[in-house]
Amino acid sequence: MPQDVDFYSIPRLYDILHARGTAHDVQTARGLQSRFVPRRPGPSTWLEPACGTGRYLRYASRRGIHGVGFDISRPMINFARRAKRGPLLSRVRKRGSLTFFTARMEDFDRTHALPPIDLAYNPINTIRHLTSDRAMVDHFRAVASVLRPGAVYLVGISLCAYGLESPTEDVWIGREGATRVVQVAQYLPATGSRGEAARAERVISHLTVTRGRREHHINSTYALRSYDLAQWEEIIDRAGLDVVGVTDGDGHHAVPMGPGYFLYVLRPRK
Repeated sequence: MPQDVDFYSIPRLYDILHARGTAHDVQTARGLQSRFVPRRPGPSTWLEPACGTGRYLRYASRRGIHGVGFDISRPMINFARRAKRGPLLSRVRKRGSLTFFTARMEDFDRTHALPPIDLAYNPINTIRHLTSDRAMVDHFRAVASVLRPGAVYLVGISLCAYGLESPTEDVWIGREGATRVVQVAQYLPATGSRGEAARAERVISHLTVTRGRREHHINSTYALRSYDLAQWEEIIDRAGLDVVGVTDGDGHHAVPMGPGYFLYVLRPRK
């Protein structure tokens, strides 16, 4: 029988499943930093809100970048702290420092003192876990308060088109040693542009975890807040940010005309 568990509460499986593509995403972020952030002497410092297991920052630190990550999940942060002391990073001579702590996206700046940040990074719809426009504005302003002058916030978001989308499905596969994790995720689009419930995209996840001949199954569901292009641009403006660039997931220039996944390069308005 499948277990009904919050998948996010199992850091090791989450890390295995999402490890693939980490190097590509970090390299894309570094390329966008070089394009949009004025170069300064010394190593860069990155901030990742809702960092999960910290896999992006752990990889970036192997390239000399200092990383600061936080998440509301204590199991995730405990995993990230253990992983940063693991053998993979200990073999790197010139690695950047890593700091992880628990905090909310809306008010992390009021609970922790952070160094000046050169690049804040929030990919793959993580920001859509914020459940209201008010929470989004608070988060944007919190990030803006810790950015160094000229720094940017890189946000990955899938924009929607209310009433025009059908349910979709993705399959993710990860492997570490004898453990294989397969996730089948079904996405049920938001039903309308107004109201908290109507704007929630429902995600139904089924995990199959195989270790040797043993196999078990984990079910979980969660919701992501939806934004069409107009709503997204309005919330960015309301938070006092400017859009200085938009790209696809590979860092190539893109023009958002409708639904799709985009990386937004945001900078606090002067």
